[in-house]
Amino acid sequence: MLPPKIEKPEIVVEIGSSDDEDVPQVNPTSNKTTPQCVPLMQLQQQQDVAAITPPVPVKEGFESRSFWKAGAYAVGPTTVLAPFEGSLEHARVHPKFLHSNATSHKWAFGAIAELLDNAVDEVQNGATFVKVDKIDVLKDGSPALLFQDDGGGMNPECLRKCMSLGYSTKKGSSTIGQYGNGFKTSTMRLGADVIVFSRATNASKATQSVGLLSYTFLRKTQQNDVIVPMIDFDISGHWADPITYGSQDDWSSNLETILEWSPFASKTELMEQFEEIGPHGTKVIIYNLWLNDEGIYELNFDDDDEDIRLRDEANHGHLKKLSKRVLELQSHITYRFRYSLRAYASMLYLRKFENFKIILRGKPIEQLHIADELKYKKVVTYRPQLATTMKEACVETTIGVFKDAPALTVCGLNVYHKNRLIRPFWKVNGEGSVRGNGVVGVLEANFMEPTHDKQDFERSALFVRLESRLKQMTIEYWKDNYHLIVLQHPGSSSHNKLKRDPAQPPDGHAVDIQKQMPANQQNVDFSSNVNEGMHLGQPIVGLQANMRQSMRNEHPAIQPSIALTDGYNDEVIYEDRLMSMSADQLCEENINLFMKCEERRQKEAELNKSIEELEKRLEQAKRRNAQVSLHLEARKKASEQAGKVP
Repeated sequence: MLPPKIEKPEIVVEIGSSDDEDVPQVNPTSNKTTPQCVPLMQLQQQQDVAAITPPVPVKEGFESRSFWKAGAYAVGPTTVLAPFEGSLEHARVHPKFLHSNATSHKWAFGAIAELLDNAVDEVQNGATFVKVDKIDVLKDGSPALLFQDDGGGMNPECLRKCMSLGYSTKKGSSTIGQYGNGFKTSTMRLGADVIVFSRATNASKATQSVGLLSYTFLRKTQQNDVIVPMIDFDISGHWADPITYGSQDDWSSNLETILEWSPFASKTELMEQFEEIGPHGTKVIIYNLWLNDEGIYELNFDDDDEDIRLRDEANHGHLKKLSKRVLELQSHITYRFRYSLRAYASMLYLRKFENFKIILRGKPIEQLHIADELKYKKVVTYRPQLATTMKEACVETTIGVFKDAPALTVCGLNVYHKNRLIRPFWKVNGEGSVRGNGVVGVLEANFMEPTHDKQDFERSALFVRLESRLKQMTIEYWKDNYHLIVLQHPGSSSHNKLKRDPAQPPDGHAVDIQKQMPANQQNVDFSSNVNEGMHLGQPIVGLQANMRQSMRNEHPAIQPSIALTDGYNDEVIYEDRLMSMSADQLCEENINLFMKCEERRQKEAELNKSIEELEKRLEQAKRRNAQVSLHLEARKKASEQAGKVP
């Protein structure tokens, strides 16, 4: 831990900095030009400063603390001076853009993942951890979100690029960030304000910097441009010497702005934040966190002391009684990642870290490699058709079935890009399709470009071809292994019957295949098929591997009587038609029978649900009828009593 730097009490110096030292900036609380207050998009000409002079600050509350409504506020009149002759127009960034830019994150965990990516990219600079935690703001006791890493940190120039739009120095093949927009969108998606502390050493010069990006400040002071106050210190020596770019008034004004609008009330509190960082690293504190539509914090810190949850998603369905099967499904990683940050972060990166940890609320996250959780695994290679100028790519997809999958609905492909999860459990076959149920896969598609929020891929020709190939390989795997996958389904009668007696067909529906087979084929070992997932209670037309092989060897045809025992009594008798069917045709016929069973099971469930609804309606009608009868009886008695009165 680097010892805290002592600031000289007798030295009070202004600090101003930007990528261009000759470019003046606007002071957020006065009409003076201040190099330290850096607009997100730098001015092109010095004479244009008058065009963004802020109006007189007017304190104004938010119309809504909900993120999706925070951009709905009126913009006052703006005075923009015409450029001087010979000068160029420049684009400006209104504070509303901070909000609209952050709406690219539809999911709060997607924003948190962006900040984790920044820390993971620092592994190449020596980072060994990133801490994510909840802290309390001393000023008002509200919760704030903390991100801290021990990476290389940012010097004053890098911090300004971090706070600006579109600047990115991450061009390597191993880094995740690339657009120079993630920090702004992610922090503004999680809260209205963020303050950044960073220490770095470059060319034997050590610095520490503070930057404030505050949507609250910009709105309540009615700014017409995005102003970012920053201060920097040179800590190469024993003292923390302020780095000066302007005057004393400039620096004092920026410090005053940071203290007024940040969680820290004094300069001492501000400087104490560097003590935890050490010789290098970055600390990000997001405060004034957004609320949901019910006026409660969107992030839930209370249900689990070692986790951060999405409140609305975690509470979904809690008001109604859920079946045991649904509860079992919701406890699986395929559902938990939607509301649990610990679950989502555990599968966020494809390859496990060697010397790096993600520490969530004081406890390291145990990484989950999805491919390690699969059984009946198969590796399928896909070579995308890239442009001639691009290198040939080879994508290996590991596909299989979850070891502890609670239901057939647990399925989908997990697609990564540069080690980062982009699409979790992508159901390429679409909702409602039976084919592909239970199939899970993992692949890394570095040849495609993700969208800016890194939650999807750009819908290019490469994407369409990949989607088509993944759908094809999913169906092929399902066709070859569906007899194994069906045993994963707790709701199917086949699963329950196998649990009762895996060696015998249940409920007296034994298919006496041995007796119907020719003598030279009665030594087929059906018990091995059962142990591998084969179930005699399921439609068995092809008789799987053993029977396929016998057909290929041109053994005499089999004429079994097959009973569909998945809750139905229908029997399908195959006689002479089997003589002319190949093994593949038999397998396809078996799949069709299985699908019919599933369709009938679904129809039965729908009918049962309709019956329950009708019974409820009948009960309600009876209650209404009883109430009407009582009402009529009361009126009749009242009428009789009225008639008796003289």
